[in-house]
Amino acid sequence: MRFHQKALITIGQYLKSSVNEGLILQPTDSFDIECHVDADFAGLYSVEDVMDPTCVKSRTGYVISVCGCPVVWVSRLQTDIATATMEAEYNAL
Repeated sequence: MRFHQKALITIGQYLKSSVNEGLILQPTDSFDIECHVDADFAGLYSVEDVMDPTCVKSRTGYVISVCGCPVVWVSRLQTDIATATMEAEYNAL
């Protein structure tokens, strides 16, 4: 099966199984956009194998909300290895 066909089937199955799921925007007089960002300094250090470079990388995440409803959210490992909390927060910017 071709890649795009499989992707379409997967998307169709997801949409069919999540027909009752969704994001709800409440009507308000103001149009507010908020962005919240955070970084976790070396979150897996000493929990996982300390010799594994991915275990000492910090994690960055953010949520963008419109009228109080999250519309975009991301959480991923930083590309650089931070040596302090402040450096991890700076890299998150």
